[in-house]
Amino acid sequence: MSSNILKTITQTPLLAVIAVLPFVKTMSLYFPFISGKVYLFRFLVALAFFFWVWLMVEETRNKRQETKIIFKNIIVVALVLFFMAQVLVSFFAVDSFYSFFSSIDRGDGVFQYGFWALYCLILICVFRGASEWKTFFSVFIFVALLLSIYSFLSPQGRLGEQLSALFGNPAYFAAFLLFAIGFSFIVYERKFFYPYKIHRFLPILAAFFALTLLFTYIRGAWVAFTLGVFLFCILTFLFLRRENKKLANWCGIILLAGVLSFVALFAQRETAFVQNSDILSRVTSVADFWGSASVRERLLNWNIALKAFGDKPIFGWGPENFGAAANKYYDFRIGETEPWFDRAHSQPFDTLATGGIVLFSFYLFWIFAAFFLIWKIAKERKILSFILASIFFAYLIQGFFLFDTLAVYLGLFPFLAYLVYEGNKQFPISNFQIPNKFQTAILVGAAVLYLFIISATVIVPWRANNAAWHFFSLTKQGLYKETKPFLEKAFSVNSPYTSWELRKMTAWRFMELLEDKVSQETKADKIKEIQDLYDFLTPEFEKHIAARPSHPQMYNMLATIYRFGFEKLDKDDLGKAEIVLKKAFNYSDLRVEYFNDFAKVLLLQSKFEEAEKVIKDQGARMPPEWGQHRPFVTLGNFYFEAGKYEEALLQYDK
Repeated sequence: MSSNILKTITQTPLLAVIAVLPFVKTMSLYFPFISGKVYLFRFLVALAFFFWVWLMVEETRNKRQETKIIFKNIIVVALVLFFMAQVLVSFFAVDSFYSFFSSIDRGDGVFQYGFWALYCLILICVFRGASEWKTFFSVFIFVALLLSIYSFLSPQGRLGEQLSALFGNPAYFAAFLLFAIGFSFIVYERKFFYPYKIHRFLPILAAFFALTLLFTYIRGAWVAFTLGVFLFCILTFLFLRRENKKLANWCGIILLAGVLSFVALFAQRETAFVQNSDILSRVTSVADFWGSASVRERLLNWNIALKAFGDKPIFGWGPENFGAAANKYYDFRIGETEPWFDRAHSQPFDTLATGGIVLFSFYLFWIFAAFFLIWKIAKERKILSFILASIFFAYLIQGFFLFDTLAVYLGLFPFLAYLVYEGNKQFPISNFQIPNKFQTAILVGAAVLYLFIISATVIVPWRANNAAWHFFSLTKQGLYKETKPFLEKAFSVNSPYTSWELRKMTAWRFMELLEDKVSQETKADKIKEIQDLYDFLTPEFEKHIAARPSHPQMYNMLATIYRFGFEKLDKDDLGKAEIVLKKAFNYSDLRVEYFNDFAKVLLLQSKFEEAEKVIKDQGARMPPEWGQHRPFVTLGNFYFEAGKYEEALLQYDK
């Protein structure tokens, strides 16, 4: 097969990542907005990898030697080192297993990052010309246009809610749109469609994406967009006044108007005009840092991240293990809206806490590498470099308030690949040749590796996820007996991506089932079916705790299931619930959920004095910053649960 055909074939799955992934929503899997996208992404990258290896072999065979020495580029070096640093710190993680394979609801982890790094490397190698990047950016912009239109036409858009398209989270969609805006201006500046009429519409498309971004109501993305525009304007005003006086003047006007508008908006933030506007009031609400729940929780999470870093400063807690750190340094003020944070909600803080000095150093290095390459580009193409710097700066700003996700990576890694293209158009040609006797062996090895990757990272976890999802679906219909074969199938799959994660998801669903569906009105035959499920599932949940002891939620879920089993299914497992929660105290000695559950379990065993002592001891340890009232409220709630209403009222008065 010719090199040109192989190159086109290799490019196709890479384009499909952008063209198809954002539209994937798999309702037959847990986390339909994430799981299907992740599985398809791995399949497409593995497919591209096989044909990329074939392409390199073919180019060597024909002595065309077009394969570039990509590993000499500073960005490629930085990404590879960052990936290797993630692998290293993962071996020192609280839960190494979790670091490498992450959770189903996140779909991240060190190995997943490896897929993204590989995706970037292949992009660099097979997108070698302006026409190819024109195609790539055209696909990206067209996809962003379709997603934006869909978001406005969807029920969310019609109801005036936050737009999220098919990413399942408006913050993810907002991050994707930042790159769509930037790529639109790259295409416009590079004149990929000049002099055709479509060239004139690119700024209009960028404006439409900015409008869509506005209606995601994500303040971090708004700040990122604003500061990205600010950076472009100030660079243009300072360095292009001689070369492009008109553009520089317009940027100066935008800067002045922006500053004046910003000052006027915050000066009038208490007026009815601002307060009656959803957008303006949301912007100005950040001025009240502590009054805004999302801002307050971020600040508190960043404080936890710093404490976690102080505890493990060299290698950190391990990628994906922020939840364990958040559990140890639990802060009730965060838990008022979301008690189980597994991210610091800031990429720099998360990297510092989970990777320590080692990983954070390489994180800073790859950021430096990107800016260094942009600086090199600026020597010949200033306006393009200003656009690139603004895009990357906007990415960093939104990452300071969020964290990297699939939606972010869809824009980030193509952006980095394009930096390599623009910064190294005269990249040296490789003199490396593969001996003929090894060429067939390399292709066979690549084919075997491809099949293994597809099986281990796509097919097997997909089947297990789908089997476990049937438990969720069937229990919604009240078909409890029919779920067991699917659970047995899901649990029998020995995949690091699903083995414990599906037990966790099943525990969530079973806990909800016991709480909502089991009552005195439930028929006896259904009670018997649920009892059988209880006997089958609880040992599996116990295995999860034994295998993943640092996972904070499972203790709460299993203890609650034991308690419901006692209250609703005639199961005598309160002693087990007590043991589970005592184990949980080793990982968090202040978490409200643990102590509330523990008190309930003790009360059901008629151990009032012991329960009272536990709650009082917890109250005595509560930090003063939680509020002086908090111990009284907690103790009052306990007395109320125990039926001692006078004592409860006394505590509430205090």
